[in-house]
Amino acid sequence: MTQASEIISQSLELLAERVGDPAPQVYARLFAAYPEMEAMFVRDVTGAVKGEMLAMTFQCLMDLDGGYAANMIAAERVNHDAFGVPHEVFGRFFPLLAETCRELLGDAWTPPVERAWAAALARIAELTPI
Repeated sequence: MTQASEIISQSLELLAERVGDPAPQVYARLFAAYPEMEAMFVRDVTGAVKGEMLAMTFQCLMDLDGGYAANMIAAERVNHDAFGVPHEVFGRFFPLLAETCRELLGDAWTPPVERAWAAALARIAELTPI
């Protein structure tokens, strides 16, 4: 695990300690930015789909240096194409997640955390061109 991955992992652990499950805040931000996406989750009455999607996103964030994340992101982009998710929306999920984490972590979002997340987002942008 690289130093950036370690910092991201620590920030996610702190997020879990402070907030518990951040899914409601993450998806509220997604739906505020892209209201049309909410209808895609109409059958997710328990939140299981949103939770699994967020867990996979976290897993990718912590493994951006390995092959898992690149392959998973590429595969999920194709899957989301089949669901009718525009490339722009797919590519914006990680930055929306970062914005939510920044807000929820408040003063714990330090310059090293910002740099680690910025590096991760830059790598993900390479993997998800619009």
